[in-house]
Formats: sequence, structure tokens, C-alpha cells
Amino acid sequence: MVKSVASFITALFLFGCSADMDSQVDLLMAFDFESGNQQWNGGVSDYPVHFEDSLAVQLSTDKVANSLPLDESAGLNISGENPYGDLFYFFSRKVIVEPGKKYRLDFEFLIYAQLADGAVKSLSEELYLKLGAVNYKPELEKVVWRNSEDYKTLNIDKGERNGDEGQDMLNIGSIKEYANLVPEAISGNTFDRAFEIESNKDGEIWILIGVDSGIRSNITFGLEALTVYYTEKK
Repeated sequence: MVKSVASFITALFLFGCSADMDSQVDLLMAFDFESGNQQWNGGVSDYPVHFEDSLAVQLSTDKVANSLPLDESAGLNISGENPYGDLFYFFSRKVIVEPGKKYRLDFEFLIYAQLADGAVKSLSEELYLKLGAVNYKPELEKVVWRNSEDYKTLNIDKGERNGDEGQDMLNIGSIKEYANLVPEAISGNTFDRAFEIESNKDGEIWILIGVDSGIRSNITFGLEALTVYYTEKK
């Protein structure tokens, strides 16, 4: 579930609107990026290897103008060119929980997607938000795709196509209507979607959030706030 938000929601988003959820979970982690990247990493995947030098990928905590006031819009941003028309922009972070335990994860998010060229120009171009987790380190790997080209892909199952859902990531839905030169901030949650993950023997889980883009434009994907709720499965 995603929706555009007004500026007054910012103060309530992570701290006041989830009291019922707070009382039911075993662990809660909240990220607002006011103090930097908070140990999150970022990258892109799903591109031909020979395009790598032209992607111009940048990861930063610079403020990007959107529908929230600038003084309330700290965030983590990743940007890059998408000349091929198929690119996955993502953030990941390792968290430590109890080893070998199965958890239900629920997410609340505040994000945006800035298009350097302005609004989406083609009805066939899409932009999907995806959220999930794995119990191993997400890394890029080189694979040979159907056209016999070498591609760099992420070693997770996020869904083969932009609009697909994978075993490791939920497809939250299209967000292209909110993407623009000055994008709309988007809030939402996954409370109505069951997502379960078992931590590894060291108690490690890697959280993932990203946008799967079919838009041939420079895109900046911004993560302004994220809360992750962990409920142990008995």
C-alpha cells in the first residue's frame, strides 16, 4: 500500500501512528537518516556489463527537494542513469537478531523517486517499489542472460521482471505517478502482507528496499524513513 503524503505527516510517521503495532512485536528498528547513512549500503543491478561505466551511480545523504519541506527531508539517496531501460536501485542493511529464529517482518516507509527528465513520458514505462529481506549478504554477481550478454544482477529473488514479485522481496506496487522532477513523498506499509524470514546461525538478516525501473531516465531513489517490526514466529 502506497500513498502520497502531506508535510504534517512527517512528525507522526514513525513515532505516533503505529502504537498498536508496537505492542505486538518483539523488536522494532527505526531509521530516519538524520545522523547519516546509519550503516545502509546502496547500489544498482540488472544491467549489461558493458553499460557499467555509463550508469553514473551516486550514493549520498544530500537533501533532495520533494513535497516535504527541505528541513524535514533528510534521507538516503541513490541515483544513476538507466540507458537500457531496466535497472534496480536498492538499499540494504545488515541487522542482528536471535540466531536461527523465524520472524515475520512488517515495514513502514517514507520514500520518493526523482526523475531528472520530469514526468514519465511513456505509458509503457514503469517503476515498482519492492521490500524484503534475506539471511545472506546481498551481492552483485555476473550472469549470462538470455541474449548471451553478461549482466550484473543481485543474488536475491526480487522477481525477474520489473512488475514481478520474488521469494525475497514483496512488490508493493507502481509508484510512477508520484515520480517527477520535484517528486511526491510516498508513505505506506506492508501490514497486510505476510513476509517471513529465518535468521542465519549468526543472527544475521539483511533488509532490502528498492525500486525496479523500466524508465529510461536518470532516477534518484530516496529513502527518508523506514521502520521494521520483527515478530518472532513461535
